[in-house]
Amino acid sequence: MKFLTHLPFLSTLTARAPRLTPRTVQGLDISHYQNNPNLAEAHTVGLAVYIKATEGPTYIDPKFSSHYQDATNASFLRGGYHVARLDLSPGPTQAQFFLANGGGWAADGKTLPGLLSVGIDGGCGDMSVDETRAWIRGFVEEYEGATTRSPVIGTRNEWWVECTGNTREFSEKSALMLANAGESVGMIPGRWQFATIWQYKEGGAWGGNSNIFSGDAEALRKLIDG
Repeated sequence: MKFLTHLPFLSTLTARAPRLTPRTVQGLDISHYQNNPNLAEAHTVGLAVYIKATEGPTYIDPKFSSHYQDATNASFLRGGYHVARLDLSPGPTQAQFFLANGGGWAADGKTLPGLLSVGIDGGCGDMSVDETRAWIRGFVEEYEGATTRSPVIGTRNEWWVECTGNTREFSEKSALMLANAGESVGMIPGRWQFATIWQYKEGGAWGGNSNIFSGDAEALRKLIDG
């Protein structure tokens, strides 16, 4: 997943109307592509990090455990993310795999709800809109049943509109991480009012990809605590 470098963005744009939202909390996401991210230095300006745990039904990121421990040692608020492979197995199966390999959530005040990355790097494939919705629904419900928390959903506006029919189904429970490199977050899909997390840059000063949280540290804590 290609998703904290310090930038003074202070507003977001929804598909309905401009919405001014303070964006003061920096973050990043990392995977095995970042061998030695400088998390201790990154924490001087950032608070939150998502770490790739799994992809599809069988792949475990080889750097997940070490990255997760390094993030914990650096006092980051941290969580795991799963890269969906809708063509390989059902949503509940991949949710179970994610949960078994670092993707869980704990009410410990420092673990972010798991992140489902869907449609960041690909098209709709051979799945219909209904099939795609059903896949995401299966993953979300399986994760909720195991953790009592809904996963954050990470996606691109264009993919969500085309491949899910711009469904509003998940906006009531799941926070949105929106990938859109540029100077504004852009159009917001579905019924989400804003992007809780905005991926605004591929790459960053400390070895990860850059994102920013919509709100302050207190609001971030609310996302963690549920």
